[in-house]
Amino acid sequence: MRKIIFSLIVLLSMSYASYAQCGDDLLKQALKEMGESQYIKDYTIELVKDKKDTKTGYVKFSVVLQSRTQYKFNLANGDTNPEQIILQVKQGDKLEASNMHNGKLYNEFEFICGKTGVYNLLFSFKGGSEGCAKAVQSLVKQF
Repeated sequence: MRKIIFSLIVLLSMSYASYAQCGDDLLKQALKEMGESQYIKDYTIELVKDKKDTKTGYVKFSVVLQSRTQYKFNLANGDTNPEQIILQVKQGDKLEASNMHNGKLYNEFEFICGKTGVYNLLFSFKGGSEGCAKAVQSLVKQF
């Protein structure tokens, strides 16, 4: 009986540790970097490899963005991530913006939407690694 209770305690502490890595601390970090812009939404990204997979792939969120609006995206990576998170803003197959520029990854970027419509936010890790991150979308200004 003691072995079962001990095993449950170990399992719960391990699951809490993985949650804590992708929890409120990462969100607070991303919110702090938001600055004076107005909060819109936050996203939780958790990519885990299956044992048979060589890559994790990506997570996709669909959002409606308005034309003549400047948006800001702030990203916070988990401490144990082997790579930094990559965010691509796409409309259909067209890449509109990304936090990767000339091979360098940034923790924030701004995007002026030229056309109202549904956009896809694609989150992935370089090389298909696994990891977790938080992202915050905010409004900078409308033109």
